[in-house]
Amino acid sequence: MTVQSKHRNTLLRSAGLTAKKLCSIGAVAVLASHTEHYAERAIWELDGQPVKGLRPRTDAKPIAELIKMLGELGQSSTKPGLGALIEQWAKSAKLCFSCRNSIMHGTTAYMDQEFTVFARNLPSAGVVRKRDPSDFYASQHTLDLLEEAFEYLLNGIHLIWLAAQTSVPLGDVKEPLAHLRRAWSIGAELDNLAAAVTHEKY
Repeated sequence: MTVQSKHRNTLLRSAGLTAKKLCSIGAVAVLASHTEHYAERAIWELDGQPVKGLRPRTDAKPIAELIKMLGELGQSSTKPGLGALIEQWAKSAKLCFSCRNSIMHGTTAYMDQEFTVFARNLPSAGVVRKRDPSDFYASQHTLDLLEEAFEYLLNGIHLIWLAAQTSVPLGDVKEPLAHLRRAWSIGAELDNLAAAVTHEKY
């Protein structure tokens, strides 16, 4: 074991990040990146504009802006069922990506036997941040839930991308809508978990 890897493992252990938690974080990262990939391509299809050889309007845009673009395009969709699907996907994705961003762009600020808290944009050292601070309470349970939510988001955006490429009717969207509502429910719970945990402790 090198000095560098020993130091890295010490950091992960001191943050309460078990191998299983890290596995779940990796799964969330992969699912989220694929979701973002298809979100951009769905926008291209819904825009109906050629992108080959051009710089599309989605280029270098953060996921929050891609979600907003999709939501706006969904409002003008004429294919039955597609608008509702996009609307629910955008609502769910906004919450779940907020959780993802706290993990991927935050630092471990606190840990106990159950939770590792990832904090992002903390106003430390007296600095002013453009974005509001956020956090994510990572236990094995909350990470499993977030992984489940991103599975639904990826499936949902893949369906939207496929549907946007053809004039064929979308068909029954009850099941994908139900899955996206489940993703919203998970995102709403996890995005506000800090308040719930603080309330339980005090």
